[in-house]
Amino acid sequence: MKKTFYKGAQGNLSLHVVTVSLAALAVSGTKVLSDRLPIGTEVTGIRVISGALGLNTALKVDLVDAAATVTPVLPSTVTVAAVNKFVAVKPIYIGDNGVSDLVLTNSGTGAATGEVTIQLEYRFKGY
Repeated sequence: MKKTFYKGAQGNLSLHVVTVSLAALAVSGTKVLSDRLPIGTEVTGIRVISGALGLNTALKVDLVDAAATVTPVLPSTVTVAAVNKFVAVKPIYIGDNGVSDLVLTNSGTGAATGEVTIQLEYRFKGY
């Protein structure tokens, strides 16, 4: 992604919006929504908006750091019907483990096809 991730004054609540088209995202298939989210970022919530993505489909969103440590942001959400959901999360701080990628995974048992918008709520705390 070539979108700028806000790294300005500390404490400002911001929303990072990513819309992706899925062309038959296979079971357990992944798609990097944003790479290298900066150290000093604190994730506070996530929104997912999508149409029906197909039978037996579900999505989850994780932060994955350089050591491949996975931190769940959005637990598995069934996407057989349209989804418009906000999930507040216990603050997740990107810090000593380095920058992290925001990764979408098809956690269902069927291929997912359609458009998904992920809105990551965060604030830049600083390191």
